[in-house]
Amino acid sequence: MMMRCGWSAAAVVAVVVMVGVMVASPVAGELARVEHPTKEDGSLAVLVVGDWGRKGQYNQTLVATQMGVIGEELAADFILSTGDNFYNDGLTGDNDTASFQESFTNIYTADSLQKPWYIVLGNHDYTGDALAQQSPAIRAVDSRWTSINKSFIVDSDIAEFFLVDTVPFVQKYWNESKFDWRQVAPRDTYLSTLLTDLGDAMSQSNATWKIVVGHHTISSGCEHGNTTDLVAMLLPVLKTYGADMYINGHDHCLQRITSIDSPLEFITSGGGSRAWAGKFKQTSDKLEFIYDGQGFLSMQLTMAEASFAFYDVTGAVLYSWQLANHSLLFSPRDEQSGGAAAAAGDRAARSAMDAPVITLLVFLVAVAAATAAAEMPRMEHPRKGDGSLSLLAVGDWGRRGAYNQSMVAAQMGIVGEKMDIDFVISTGDNFYKNGLTGVDDKAFEESFSDIYTAKSLHKPWYTVLGNHDYRGDALAQLSPVLRKVDSRWICIKSFVVSAEIADFFFVDTTPFVLKYWTDPKNSKYDWRGVSPRETYIANVLKDLEDALEQSKAPWKIVVGHHAIRSVSQHGDTKELLEHLLPILKAHGVDLYLNGHDHCLEHISSRDSKIQYLTSGAGSKAWRGVQTANTDKVEFFYDGQGFMSLRLTAAEASLAFYDVAGKILHIWMVAKPATGH
Repeated sequence: MMMRCGWSAAAVVAVVVMVGVMVASPVAGELARVEHPTKEDGSLAVLVVGDWGRKGQYNQTLVATQMGVIGEELAADFILSTGDNFYNDGLTGDNDTASFQESFTNIYTADSLQKPWYIVLGNHDYTGDALAQQSPAIRAVDSRWTSINKSFIVDSDIAEFFLVDTVPFVQKYWNESKFDWRQVAPRDTYLSTLLTDLGDAMSQSNATWKIVVGHHTISSGCEHGNTTDLVAMLLPVLKTYGADMYINGHDHCLQRITSIDSPLEFITSGGGSRAWAGKFKQTSDKLEFIYDGQGFLSMQLTMAEASFAFYDVTGAVLYSWQLANHSLLFSPRDEQSGGAAAAAGDRAARSAMDAPVITLLVFLVAVAAATAAAEMPRMEHPRKGDGSLSLLAVGDWGRRGAYNQSMVAAQMGIVGEKMDIDFVISTGDNFYKNGLTGVDDKAFEESFSDIYTAKSLHKPWYTVLGNHDYRGDALAQLSPVLRKVDSRWICIKSFVVSAEIADFFFVDTTPFVLKYWTDPKNSKYDWRGVSPRETYIANVLKDLEDALEQSKAPWKIVVGHHAIRSVSQHGDTKELLEHLLPILKAHGVDLYLNGHDHCLEHISSRDSKIQYLTSGAGSKAWRGVQTANTDKVEFFYDGQGFMSLRLTAAEASLAFYDVAGKILHIWMVAKPATGH
């Protein structure tokens, strides 16, 4: 059964949805079919988002906003949802209009998104009233919503989209009573019929592009990994009938994988809201790109080629590629650094990088250059198998190897190997004297990639900016272009690294310092994305306080460039004493780690448990003791060196090293069993 109708510009959305409603009961052996025309030039533009329904939380609203922007730029024809449309347990019924509107109608409000939404169900949708999302009552609330018989076809002339209900394939769900299996059980019969119908439809298709859409992954390097039931039952059908790509959600990430034994592309767009799972799996296929944060996918199709792009919550293009007759054509474009404002004007495409497994963990989180108010970008970094975590910290280093930078780097490599470190923290002033001139500045390689060459240092480098970095192109250090040069590099102005037993809160301290604004002397600071100062600082403090409040980690560690307490040249930073320190005390922060002063020092607070740790001796040093301090100075050394930190749930131990690798100071503390 195929239903067709004439199209008018005034009724495109309504007619397509109405067609979906009318074919709610296809004949046996044939999937319901909806006709959706291409543009007049024969092209088609589609947005894809999954795992989104959280009433605007977890950056869902930010993703929706950027979908509206890109949807307008591309003149999107429709949107595909890859499932898990309403968390945590779907809709309670077709009268649950409040949840429906709060997570869908009231979120995706842009004019460009007032197009048909073609929907598959996810496992979370099945734990509620699964039939509710198929109901005409829901479509009466918002006519964009098109979900038909759980599996159906969208026929767009040059492309056919085969939307497949994958939840019933997963055997383990049938062992749980919470799933709504009405009109599905018995499982074997349902799956057999569905696979036969899909095979018949694909065999009859004459479309240039055959695109299968489901909720669950077939091939994935993210948390859930491959879905074995789909690999066994669905994948052979796709290969047999020449599917070009399989698009899914379920894993809360964006990724592209190419099959090693067929032309199939496996594309995940499940970053519609909560993300940053930070759990990865090996895949036997080729992992081309992975990003663990929130975002969505765009797809532009013509008879000759297909173009794809992944976007983050700022609208920045993370990665793009093209396909033509199953031949891969990358199309990297000119990169330009910039924040959200620049991204809106320059959708710079990233070509893929062939990253080893360890560097994939780095790349997945790095491109979140901006985030919603009251939510700092968050990335997950797993601890070791024994539950411990080891890291090195170094600051004020970027001098092309001079001033003993190379010697410090060599010893970092040795200690890093002994400790089997998980990552490195840079406390800022990464490139002297005036940061980078742009994303193509060779200083990045000459001061970073070519210096920290030890195998043990090929781990993620979580980085904050220092005042010298702000004297150049500050946004360049945030750009994904640098991660293409060296995939270890993760630089975001303020963000959180969650490592289970410890949360690390990275804070952009340079804008706090008033003299940089009022008396910059001969320096010019790059305040793009920061001005006005008061608003920026208020947002940073609010976001930090919210993140600290939500943290359940045994250890809370804050990282910034400027010192709160120091007896070296720069001394205490009065703006941080006034604005930042009260928040740290109020929320039980254990350690504050900084650079700025070119020394190694450890100061204990006299009125809280906070330990102030300076690791700013990555290159030029020897400035001596300059000021007194009201807190207790446990250790001070004004030569070059670095710091190590080892954490378990029960204790923390740190050590300072000089350029010969000699341990200068050790300190240990136990974590009370009751926590904070």
